[in-house]
Amino acid sequence: MAAPFIEKISATLGARVVASRALPGGDIADVSLLRLDNHTEVVAKRPRADQPDTTAVEAKMLVHLAKKSALPVPKVLLQAKGILVISYIPHRGMQDTDAASMDVAEHISALHRVRPKGSRPYYGHDIDTFIGPLPQINKPASNWCEFFAENRVMAMAQSCANTHKIDVSLMTRIETFSSKLPNYLPKLPKSSLLHGDLWNGNMLIDGDKAAAFIDPAISYGHAEMDLAFAEMMGGLSPNFLENYHDLSPIEPGYREERRAIYQLWPLLVHVRLFGGGYVSQVEAILARFGC
Repeated sequence: MAAPFIEKISATLGARVVASRALPGGDIADVSLLRLDNHTEVVAKRPRADQPDTTAVEAKMLVHLAKKSALPVPKVLLQAKGILVISYIPHRGMQDTDAASMDVAEHISALHRVRPKGSRPYYGHDIDTFIGPLPQINKPASNWCEFFAENRVMAMAQSCANTHKIDVSLMTRIETFSSKLPNYLPKLPKSSLLHGDLWNGNMLIDGDKAAAFIDPAISYGHAEMDLAFAEMMGGLSPNFLENYHDLSPIEPGYREERRAIYQLWPLLVHVRLFGGGYVSQVEAILARFGC
């Protein structure tokens, strides 16, 4: 890590950096584990040269989660242009899948009980955020179906079209699909605080428990968005959904229709980032709904 960053971290934290090693898994940032001379460890993230600087927004999301919920997240220690330093959360990995999945379900159920302020329906967030390196539009809305169609499905589909990841015919099918969403999605579901990028790679599992959740893409919306994302990405036991349902009952129609609808969003994110076989998965969902 460059000397100016080391000096800034040392000055801010009041402890000298004595060792550094790269951590795996950073797709859009260089991530390092730093050891300080006060015998503590912290994690430093720096955006790569070809990626946007998401550190300020990530810091705000982590602070929001820590303030509004009991979800375990790293503490923000320093954020400046091009750098984010957070607390290091020790974790051994998943050693008991069923128990860990149950613990994740308990944490996510509690997160989803966090509601936005005010009595009016509210979906979105005060600021736009990111999912990975991609902008996530959070312009507040009072109609969930319209918010999901405009700010999730169509916004990401347009980004895919603009970067030539999908062609005109597929874009037309997505537009048709979006127009049908009022037939399948609730207009005014309870609005929950969402992690937004809920897959096992963003869960720091320590044996049979979730030690922390990282790399959020928060907004307020239908809780089933997080569930569909987690199920699509895998890594958790099938009892995850059952345990969640015991704590926060899932409305009928999720397994039959809404899960696939909500999975279209992360699939479009993957199309935008990686292209390839994810396009066929998008096409399969569209065909399922006659588009």
